[in-house]
Amino acid sequence: MTQEQFRAFWLQLKAPLKANWDKITESDLDEIQGSLVKFGDVLQKRYGEGHKDEVSLWADRRHAYWSGNYIGYKDPKPTV
Repeated sequence: MTQEQFRAFWLQLKAPLKANWDKITESDLDEIQGSLVKFGDVLQKRYGEGHKDEVSLWADRRHAYWSGNYIGYKDPKPTV
């Protein structure tokens, strides 16, 4: 996902990101504000370098799904 795509989809990414990655706080989301660089910094701070690729892949799949470029990806069903 490019910086422009990340910024454009930031509002759609915030809630699912928080739901799937519970170590990310509201303060972190306020800090990120659509910046891919800050997103990477927060991920490293909260999850370490090892999870950065996993979360980036998740974000790429969400963008691809919303933009219609990845038909095989489906959001997981909520566990309520």
